[in-house]
Amino acid sequence: MLYKWEQVSKRLGIDSRWGEAVSYLDKSEECDGITLQRLWQILDQAWEELSSKNSRNLNLSNFLREYYQHPVWLINAAFSESDQATINDRLAAVRLITHVQPRKILDFGGGIGTVSRLCATYIPQVEVIDLVDITEFRQTIQHYLSDFPQIRILEQPDPLYDAIISTEVLEHLIDPIGAIVEINRLLRVGGAFAASWSFAPCIKCHLQQNFHLQKLMLWIIRSLGFGFYGFERRGSIVYGFVKHSEITSAMLKKAHLLEFLARLPIPFDRFLFLLRGL
Repeated sequence: MLYKWEQVSKRLGIDSRWGEAVSYLDKSEECDGITLQRLWQILDQAWEELSSKNSRNLNLSNFLREYYQHPVWLINAAFSESDQATINDRLAAVRLITHVQPRKILDFGGGIGTVSRLCATYIPQVEVIDLVDITEFRQTIQHYLSDFPQIRILEQPDPLYDAIISTEVLEHLIDPIGAIVEINRLLRVGGAFAASWSFAPCIKCHLQQNFHLQKLMLWIIRSLGFGFYGFERRGSIVYGFVKHSEITSAMLKKAHLLEFLARLPIPFDRFLFLLRGL
């Protein structure tokens, strides 16, 4: 299910902002595509341009909302659909939810819908796939995914879900722990949750304020009503969880304690692995 760059860019060309997006590319890139490192450069360039524009009144929440409407995210979409490593990561996430035989799936922060279309293709019993994302390219995404009638492009989720997938999303959020709490609320007990993350400074939109979570995010998720049952290591590590309960106040306290410990210059993740394994 890997598309060619030329094929994806032609389909995305229906968006009036595509012309502005490709102005960030040179002629060869416009025809042949880009590398991951080049994509990061382009996304960082857009970040810096908006930062300069908003330097006097920089509210992070409003800034992020504006940033994720920037046309360069159409380039990110084209890259995601035409890069084999990205497709492999997304397929790993799909495989990690198939054991619950989901009929209703949420693609949380799904961008152009790569995960959604892979679910529609490889999970035969699925009836509804809801794609929810901060971007406002919904008309373009709806047109792009028109071959998959199971997929709905929504502004807000429509719970409950049998499975939720969130790939490389948490590191972009102001409150990743709050997002996990919300994912628990949206998922039925016994439902599957597959996630990958990268709390690392490879790109400016990975929020520095949350880099400490890289050490203990696995354990924080497990403290919030989820059991861990496996992972796949592709370009990144994709983890699989199952919801075993609703969240209690005691769970929230434990999650915030783990976040506090993650800020300390002590390898608590190693201690937890030694004590409990995966």
